Amino acid sequence: MSERLVIDCHELWEKVVGRPGGLQAVQVWLRLNGIDPNDVPLHSEMVIEDSAFGMVIRYTAYLTNEDGHRYVDPEAPEFAASQDRTAILRVAPQPQWLTTAGGDR
Repeated sequence: MSERLVIDCHELWEKVVGRPGGLQAVQVWLRLNGIDPNDVPLHSEMVIEDSAFGMVIRYTAYLTNEDGHRYVDPEAPEFAASQDRTAILRVAPQPQWLTTAGGDR
């Protein structure tokens, strides 16, 4: 059974917003793991799990055009364009940020 951790981004926002340094700590953690905080949708999850490359963070990221602006998904016009991405876990998240922890899917 491999380790699998989940961070619900909306739940995390509610936990840290308004706490001194809370949001900044999340932003620093994301950047240390090679993720731009502005790319991560609030209503999404980040999954931390083992892979062939070691521990990784699987997340959804908004896509931007050449001018750096988000755009509408042409195949689903009610949503912003996004894609699933993977980043190598370099720094573990704070335990209180986790929504669930479990084994294999």
